[in-house]
Amino acid sequence: MHGPHRVSSDVPAVPVTREEGPTGREFRAGHRRRRALQLLVFVAVLLTASSLAAAQWIRSPQQRMAETAPPEQTLLTADVEQRVLKETLVVRGQVRAAGTLEVTPASSGGGRAVVTAVRVPPGKEFGAGDVLLEVAGRPLVALPGKIPAYRDLRPGTEGRDVAQLQQALASLGYPSSDRSGVFGSGTKTALSRFFDRIGYDVATTGEDDAKAVVEATSAVRMAERARSEAKEDLAVLRTASNTPSAIRDAERQVRYAEEDLSRSRRTLSDLIFRSGPMLPMDEAVYLPSFPARVEKLSGAVGQEVKPPLLTLSSGDLVVRSKLNPAQRTVLKVGMRVTVNSELGGESYVGEVISIGDLLQDEAGARSHELVVRTTKKLPGKLAGADVRLTIEAASTRDEVLVVPVSALYTGVDGQTAVRRLLPDGSTGQVLVQVGVTGDGYTAVEPVKGELTAGDRVVVGKGPL
Repeated sequence: MHGPHRVSSDVPAVPVTREEGPTGREFRAGHRRRRALQLLVFVAVLLTASSLAAAQWIRSPQQRMAETAPPEQTLLTADVEQRVLKETLVVRGQVRAAGTLEVTPASSGGGRAVVTAVRVPPGKEFGAGDVLLEVAGRPLVALPGKIPAYRDLRPGTEGRDVAQLQQALASLGYPSSDRSGVFGSGTKTALSRFFDRIGYDVATTGEDDAKAVVEATSAVRMAERARSEAKEDLAVLRTASNTPSAIRDAERQVRYAEEDLSRSRRTLSDLIFRSGPMLPMDEAVYLPSFPARVEKLSGAVGQEVKPPLLTLSSGDLVVRSKLNPAQRTVLKVGMRVTVNSELGGESYVGEVISIGDLLQDEAGARSHELVVRTTKKLPGKLAGADVRLTIEAASTRDEVLVVPVSALYTGVDGQTAVRRLLPDGSTGQVLVQVGVTGDGYTAVEPVKGELTAGDRVVVGKGPL
C-alpha cells in the first residue's frame, strides 16, 4: 500500500551562510561616502542662502549710517555778467478815465427820489447834452464844464457857474444874448429850447412867482389907468378953470400917477427877470471832457436813490493801480512805465503821474493809488481792462558787473562779499559794494579781490 511518504535523515541540518568577498564591502563604503558628500553639499548651499538672506536684513550701525547719509554736496555757480541793470516793479492796474465823479441827484420837484428811467447803462459812453437817467420823472443831463453844480440856477442869478451854463448851451447850439455870467431872458430862452430838444418841460421858478407876475402885471395896468385919468383931469382944468391952485393939484396928481406906474413897471420887470425857466442843480452834472462813461449805477428803476447813485468818468484813459507801503518806498512821480494789455497783446509806454496818500479801505487794507498816463493815447476799447504795469524804478547809466542776489553774503565783519570759483576748484572771497538791484540780480563793484565778467560765483550747494 502506497501513501504519503516522509523523508527522514539521521544527519543534522547545517545553516547555510553567504560568503562576502572584498568587492561587496567596497561598494557599501562608497555608497556611504556619496551620501555624506551630498549631505555636506546641501548643508553648504543652505548656509550660503541663509547668509545671503541675512545680509539683506542685518546691517552694522556703520552700514546703516552710510546708507542713510545725505548725498555729497557740490557747489552751484552762476556767471558774472556785465550789462545795464534795471530795477523793476510789476503790479496790476485797471484802465480808467482820468477823472471820476460820484453823483446822487435828489428829486428837484420835492417828491420821493425814485429812479424812473435809465438812459445810459453802466459801461456805456455818452456825450455832452445826453440824458443819463430820470429821478422822479426829471432828467439828469450831462453838460460840459469844470465847476460842479452847487446851486439852482434861477433867472437873475449871476456868477461863474451861470457863465459855464451859457457856454455849455452855446456849445450844444443854443447861444444866449445875455451878458456872460448873468441869467437873463436870453439864457431862459436858450435853456427852454434845449429842454424842448431833449423832450422835457423846462423847470420853472414856481407857481408863487407866476402868481406874483400876474399880480404885478395887473398893478401896472391899474397904474397906467390912474395916470391916464390924472392927465385927463389936468387937461380939463387947464381949459375950464383959471384957478392956479387947482391946476397945480392936478399936475401933482399926474406926477404921483406916473411915479406909481414907474414903480409898478419896475416891480413887474424884476419879477419877470427873476422867474420862469431855471436849471435845478439836481438836473445837471458837469464833466470836463467827452465822451464820458458810466462806470457804476447803484440803483434801478423803481428804487429810491441811495448815494452814490452814479459813478462817472471822463477824460483820457489812464491806468490806476494800488501800491502797498513797501512798494511805495521805491517809486516816485516821473518813473518810466510799460503797460501791457493781455486783451490785445499791445504794449504802451508811459510814466507815473501821481502817487496818492496812504488810505485804508472798508476791509482794512492800506494802499497808495498810483496813476499812470501813457505817451500814446489808450484806445477806448481798453476802458475797464485789467493790465500789467512794469515800472522802471532805477537803472544804471552804463554797463556794470552784475551777479545773482543769491551770490551775496555778509561776513562776520559785516562786509558784503561773494565767493569766486578758482581754476583749481576752490573758492576765494571777493568783497563787493552793492548797487542797483533788479530782476534777481544786483550790481556789484569789487572792493577787495578780483572779479570780472565771465567769472563764476557760488550761489549755493546742491546734490551731486
